[in-house]
Amino acid sequence: MLDFQKSAADYVQALTRQILPFYLKNAPDPQYGGYFDLLSTTGEVIEGDKFVTAQARQAWVFAWLYNQLDAQPAYLQHAQRGGDFLSQFAHDPTLNCYSILDRLGRPIAPATDLVPDCSAVMAYVQLYRATGNDEWAMLAKQTFANLLARRLSVRTEQAGTVGGFRSVRHLSEPAALLEAVLAIWPLLDEEGVKDAVETAQADLMTEFLDRRSDSLREFILPEGAFLNTPEGRRQHVGLTFRVVSAQLSLCAEPDLMAAIQDRNGARKLASQVVSWGLRVCEQAWDETAGGLAAFTDLKNQPTIFPDSRHKWAWVHTTALAALIKSYYHTRQPDCLKWFRRIQEYVFRYFPDPTQPGWHMVLDQTNQPLASARATPAAEPGIFIHSLAETAQTLSQCAKLPQKGQRKRPA
Repeated sequence: MLDFQKSAADYVQALTRQILPFYLKNAPDPQYGGYFDLLSTTGEVIEGDKFVTAQARQAWVFAWLYNQLDAQPAYLQHAQRGGDFLSQFAHDPTLNCYSILDRLGRPIAPATDLVPDCSAVMAYVQLYRATGNDEWAMLAKQTFANLLARRLSVRTEQAGTVGGFRSVRHLSEPAALLEAVLAIWPLLDEEGVKDAVETAQADLMTEFLDRRSDSLREFILPEGAFLNTPEGRRQHVGLTFRVVSAQLSLCAEPDLMAAIQDRNGARKLASQVVSWGLRVCEQAWDETAGGLAAFTDLKNQPTIFPDSRHKWAWVHTTALAALIKSYYHTRQPDCLKWFRRIQEYVFRYFPDPTQPGWHMVLDQTNQPLASARATPAAEPGIFIHSLAETAQTLSQCAKLPQKGQRKRPA
């Protein structure tokens, strides 16, 4: 049986001794604010632009750590650096988020989806909870209301378009929207909560969910139609686990479940999304070298993507967070079996024995692929959050009654 409490301590130790110090020391831009999004394995700054999603997620995760893990002043100071930069530079005059800024904060690319906006909302909410400053709450609510209005406008335009080139939607957007809803819902009124949850769930459970295979598709046509191309058949392993984790967080909130169905629906939804995670483990696991591939094909056709067999740290840590939450909610033994297998792989190959921090991506033979510790594709926000959330859930699992043990009366 897994020693839950010891495992939780291992994750906290990895964070506080190996991972967080690297970003606290090297990520801040002391001259222009925000963070450097491109860092080498030694912490050297790789000159480049600043990506709004990466900036927001780093601010979000350090504020979340301050609120949930340990109220270290350094965590909050680090988060506020990113929040201040975002509030000053990330939005256009109508509060739409840009996608990319230069180092000084000047916009150089508009956002093509709502992921930067959702990420900014999550950062502002956590900063509000950490500081109690109502200005962060107001900015979070304004940004959220704006992104919902923008989403409706885009969907209306898509529905009215006849002809033209093929347009596709990506799973990252509804995944980020659900995460933003989970962050902001305590700040919304009852009607706002209902509308937000219904919107996020309609995207994921009606459009991106392939009912024939009960799997999430990475790309879909605007109205959810199946796209029978390599992209349309592709299942993104990391994003699938992110959605599983978010759905389980939704199941844990009775008020949110009541907004979309009766409260007893949580058990059914949890069982369904847990099956997504277990299925993708079976499909993506490398039986030869271990680890999870980045992509699988829903029809098991040969992949044409050269990077499909790459093994990303954030994909594996997100899988760990989703699997241990799956076990906590359902007690399915297979969840624990896969958790232990992936955990063994993660702690064997991703920690860097020569430098602070972890490797971000490995090749098929489990060798590091990049001499970088942070890039837009491997920003630290989700990676750090998954490790910390895994530690939290392991501690909760340690309090569960073991097999053959009666639950103590309250």
